Amino acid sequence: MDQELLDAAIDLHARGHLAEAERLYREVLRSNPRSTNARHMLGVLKAQQGQNTEAYALLAPLVAEQPRDVLALENFANVLRALHRNEEALQCFDAALALGSGSARLWCNRANTLDEMGRSMDALADYDRALSLEPRFLLALNNRGSTLMKLGRYEAALGSFERALMVDADYPVAHANRGDALLRLCRYSESLSSYERALMLDPGNVGAWCNQGVVLQELGRLDAAGQSFDHAQTLMPGAPEVRLNQARLYLLQEDFKKGWPLFEARKDLPEPWDARNFSQPLWTGAEDINGKTLFIYTRAGLGDAIQFYRYVSLAQVRGARVILSVNDRLLPLLQSATPAVSMLGLEQVPERFDYHIPLMSMPLALGIDIPETDPYLAAEPTRVKQWRERLGVEGYRVAVAWQGHIGKGAEGKSFPASALAGIAAMPGVRLINLQKGAGLEQLAQLPAGMTAETYSGLDDGAGAFLDSAAIMVNCDLLISCDTGLAHLAGALGVPNWIALKYVPDWRWFLGRGDTPWYPKTRLFRQASPGDWDSVFGAMETELLSLQG
Repeated sequence: MDQELLDAAIDLHARGHLAEAERLYREVLRSNPRSTNARHMLGVLKAQQGQNTEAYALLAPLVAEQPRDVLALENFANVLRALHRNEEALQCFDAALALGSGSARLWCNRANTLDEMGRSMDALADYDRALSLEPRFLLALNNRGSTLMKLGRYEAALGSFERALMVDADYPVAHANRGDALLRLCRYSESLSSYERALMLDPGNVGAWCNQGVVLQELGRLDAAGQSFDHAQTLMPGAPEVRLNQARLYLLQEDFKKGWPLFEARKDLPEPWDARNFSQPLWTGAEDINGKTLFIYTRAGLGDAIQFYRYVSLAQVRGARVILSVNDRLLPLLQSATPAVSMLGLEQVPERFDYHIPLMSMPLALGIDIPETDPYLAAEPTRVKQWRERLGVEGYRVAVAWQGHIGKGAEGKSFPASALAGIAAMPGVRLINLQKGAGLEQLAQLPAGMTAETYSGLDDGAGAFLDSAAIMVNCDLLISCDTGLAHLAGALGVPNWIALKYVPDWRWFLGRGDTPWYPKTRLFRQASPGDWDSVFGAMETELLSLQG
């Protein structure tokens, strides 16, 4: 009788009738509480229902009693993973593998666990083991692609998603993920097609709606981008990633009234920016801070901190004593900033303060979008003199940097160093290289006859940008991509030209050659996505007119 009930329960379970299956499993257990199969299958069912604590209670004793049951070990490992007990889950997978079971599914589940632990390279190896056993394993192909995305290997990720779609052309997750890879590769039209296909198959995919909005924005289709974000917001009200993308779209169009409040969504992301909690209240701008101590902090990029430093003085105008916490590497540079404030490193907190606020929340709190400001940074005089001696005064000196931060959101911002060849060929022009780290390898591939003077020891100390600032003030012009050096030049008051992609980061807005952020900055924009020729053609024409 028990076996008949168990068989019926398993059949119902397999057909997705979980409530009826659970009732029969429990009926079996009432008459035979030690039934291994009933406990096992009920544990699996509870895991499927997301009731992992109950699943754990069912499977833990079973695994202790049956330590050589590979399937029970694997299912228990998946429950441990769902409970974020990944180290224990990994031990269970290893125990199953030690018993000689090397199924593709087991290797894939182990890889999923490693990926969640941040061990992407180990996860990749396990996905490859799974696929060596079962080359058409859809989940392994898709998840392998997702891991490659985390590693920044977008071409390889694209290949993995496309292999998944060869197995199942109607797999919506792989279409959406293919769209993500193509977006990172700046292949926007293809990316849009992938998102459209994903959403046709799965109209409720919030992430695909959100990312479709991003790619539409990259293509300059701003109204359609807004509609895509709005639809994502309808499906998942309050989703922080959606709100942040809406904020960027509004700010790009200089709609600060809508943009700044939504920009606060950055604090609600899974990996939040600037979300810090203190017993002291958050300053919203409504509270009187005259005579009070205001703690301002930022974990954003170095360029962001330089750009938003201007808002500090506005808190001082309201009578606050300001204490500012920034990346430790910025402390030496910001010692020159005016107006001066008390400075702390990134992890430091003042002993006493009355209110706190993230630096990038200051425009919202102050109700001032972009305050006019004179240059507020200065290069160290001693370094300026040293670099003047190293550089000399000959020629028209153009400091250059062509590659910025690499990662999500930075796609398409950098230009190839070779794009500067026309400027380098102008009579009397000297290119002074400020590029560091990634991008330097391009110096070995410059066109014949093109050179960029490169100096050792650039910014090798603990402080960021100190040598770069001194070099800039010894040059006639900075030409860079959208990176921290552009903000440094703007804050120093150094003439600088920024090469911008077709639809740039929100802070450079649309259709204008100047910027309210920095009076001596000029913006040169792509005429179409990926078109750097138009940008540098315009720069060459302008430079010829400047040199007379």
